[in-house]
Amino acid sequence: MAERGKPGPLRAVVDGAVAVAPADDEGADEGYRKGGGDPLPAGFPIVALGVAGENCYYLDGLNQIRELSPRAHSRNGIVQLYGPHQNLLVEYYPRWKVKTDEDGNVVEKILIGFRPEQATDALMGAAARKGVWNPSERVRGCGAWLRNDGGLAYHSGDGILLAGGKRARDKWREPGLIDEFVYPAAAPILRPWPTAVPGEPAATVMELFGSWNWRHKACDPRLLLGWLGAAMIAGAVDWRPVVWITGGPGTGKSTLHRVLKGMLGGAILAVADASAAGIWQRTGFSSLPVALDELEPGEDDRRAQGILRLIRTAASGSMLLRGGADHTGAEFTLRSCFMASSVLVPPLSKADRSRIAILELLDLDKDETPPDMRPDRLRDLGSKLLRRLVDGWARWNDTLALYRAALARKGYGARGADVFGTLLAAADLLLDDAELNADFADEKVDEVTTLAIAGDDDMSADEDRCLQHLLTSLLPPDGPGRRSVGRWVGDACDGDRDAAGAAQDMLRTYGMKTEPGDDGRRYFVVANSHQGLARLFQGTHWGSRSGTTSVWKQSLARIPGAQASAGVVRFDKASVGRATLIPIEHVYHPDPAERAAGAAQRDLLIDE
Repeated sequence: MAERGKPGPLRAVVDGAVAVAPADDEGADEGYRKGGGDPLPAGFPIVALGVAGENCYYLDGLNQIRELSPRAHSRNGIVQLYGPHQNLLVEYYPRWKVKTDEDGNVVEKILIGFRPEQATDALMGAAARKGVWNPSERVRGCGAWLRNDGGLAYHSGDGILLAGGKRARDKWREPGLIDEFVYPAAAPILRPWPTAVPGEPAATVMELFGSWNWRHKACDPRLLLGWLGAAMIAGAVDWRPVVWITGGPGTGKSTLHRVLKGMLGGAILAVADASAAGIWQRTGFSSLPVALDELEPGEDDRRAQGILRLIRTAASGSMLLRGGADHTGAEFTLRSCFMASSVLVPPLSKADRSRIAILELLDLDKDETPPDMRPDRLRDLGSKLLRRLVDGWARWNDTLALYRAALARKGYGARGADVFGTLLAAADLLLDDAELNADFADEKVDEVTTLAIAGDDDMSADEDRCLQHLLTSLLPPDGPGRRSVGRWVGDACDGDRDAAGAAQDMLRTYGMKTEPGDDGRRYFVVANSHQGLARLFQGTHWGSRSGTTSVWKQSLARIPGAQASAGVVRFDKASVGRATLIPIEHVYHPDPAERAAGAAQRDLLIDE
């Protein structure tokens, strides 16, 4: 019997195609019994994985994942499934031409091929015996993965390195079924350096990154090194941080992409113009990083926003569901680290901004020496970094916990600790062999605090941004006399009698007003549903469509002290409905001197 992965010999072959067997009592179905109704024999070149719906899944003769429909179990489909072992088909399922004499006795049997129907029965029966199988939960493509014993599995396409965990020694395995997971064969990518490596290559890479002119020179090169490390082990970590490189033309963004691509060998998907669907279809079951160059904002940023949603899904390792033309859904669990670059960063929601470390490049010094970008040098550096991560994997959890604790002490929330903690922990594994201590973690967190503070304006709460959008909207939207809602509110609160009345009339027309509440406090009252407000929020994610509840109501209700109206509120003779009451201090902050001058002017008018 042939061993798995090695072609077996043909029987005696005549003229290169027809084998002649002597007449005997061997039945014509002998080959079918060998590989048919019984479980597939040991050393069989095909591994049946299971079924999903009407389709069967196998590891083919090249250790690739194959999904075959009933129709695809054709003669050619089976030959292709066997790949380099297709000569075994006549071994297991021979088709004989039998010659008999006048008395009906067999005088010779000539092998003329194989019986595809028997091969199909054997394969589909073996798949059915394995039961229902979900590839999205069991297939692990190229990249790093966490093993059940806490160790690391690195899939290089043509081999799987099992490291750490309970095994004292690293071990390379051929692609295939390992534990309960399938590691299918693929084109070879970067492998770890074959021997242990000190921290010098990581220091060299960080020095290389430092040759770019970063706005935050103290931390940006280290964070980028951390992203490179996290990208190499993305499938094994809980959180996959995203880095966005921004800077004007000529700041070296594209060159930086080439350097990263060179260090990762074939272990990266680097694209300049792609859609979200194209990216997740291309990454498939791998955990390889994705680098997106020139992802610029535009008037129609649907493509960029689709990619941002994909990035958000990949960061947490969530499942992506997509429908197919055959009305069956496709499942993908994304575990890739993303890096993007652009002159300008597209508009980011709070959820997206919290997942991204934005690193800004300034103009390069004209006398700056270009970096050494020889492909062999970059690939060797990447291989050595990967070796560092494999050897240091046992320190990962403790290192990450210390950085997360240090970030928490600095006031970072859970998401900030995920992003920067993972970046710093990956850089630490690459640069140092010593165990991390809390003092050093605090020092490195201090370096990134400036970067985090620089993004605080983008991290304001959704309700604050919603209110700010409303207060800066102009009323009326068209025509003369336009003023911001905030200015109209100011007049309604502190203007003279005529100005206050005119301001209230304007606000009421658009579903807003100011009035005292039952508790004696003054409130800014905003209708929960109003055509005028819908116009002001049109084109934002706080808008509403006809027949739907407004999103602005949900957001504004989260403002501290906001409350729902006790009943319906009248804004003008034709407009009544429920409303949200916002404490006036969140809306209007008059200057004390202006308030005093306004009060004096009103007193003067009253006296006159």
